[in-house]
Amino acid sequence: MKCLSFDIWNTLLDLGKLYSLIAEELSEITGRRKEEMEAGLKSAYQKALSLRLEGAFRSPILDSARVFASELNITEEGLFRALVRAVMRAETGEMVFDDVHRALDELNAMNIKMGLLGNVMFWPGMVTRIILEKNGILRYFHSTIFSDESGVQKPDRAAFELLANRLECRLEEMVHVGDSLENDLAGALISGASAILIKRDSPTSFSIGKRAFVVRTLTEIPGLLSKL
Repeated sequence: MKCLSFDIWNTLLDLGKLYSLIAEELSEITGRRKEEMEAGLKSAYQKALSLRLEGAFRSPILDSARVFASELNITEEGLFRALVRAVMRAETGEMVFDDVHRALDELNAMNIKMGLLGNVMFWPGMVTRIILEKNGILRYFHSTIFSDESGVQKPDRAAFELLANRLECRLEEMVHVGDSLENDLAGALISGASAILIKRDSPTSFSIGKRAFVVRTLTEIPGLLSKL
């Protein structure tokens, strides 16, 4: 193993916390209850995920924004405004999971090249970079690739290959860490990389063959790398 790739949302950063902030802003903009807005965001996210996996999005940000706006019964402009207001709030610097800093510190001390590989929904990768910086973790990564900038997205092999090239390693030398069975685990394995699925609510950690693991915490990763 020569390099390490990470997904971002629900792997390093808690998407639910961001949606909670967006829901608060939408509530203020629309006069509707925050709980209604939050439920709508979660429902729209699942719909948008399915459509993206089916290849239905030609322009990921705009197409996903239409799905979210329709589900929430708001305008796309209102959705974008709520997002901007949420990102500007101090609470966006409190989205990192408890196990992230310790794991990244240990991996950084091992001199492992690390990169980020993220798909996008209704905001661009640059906004996610801002949130990563506010949470103090952007500095750990040698390269950051987002689908709106690269034109390729997980689970496509091209996305994993692009990051491997940026990190100057072969796919067979890369381990990808993420929370999605389809985009992260399957995408990495089919591409030729090894994979670690983060599942914090799993009753136990376990291996899936020789190239894949399920872990309950990111702090297990440094000890797993010797097995890959």
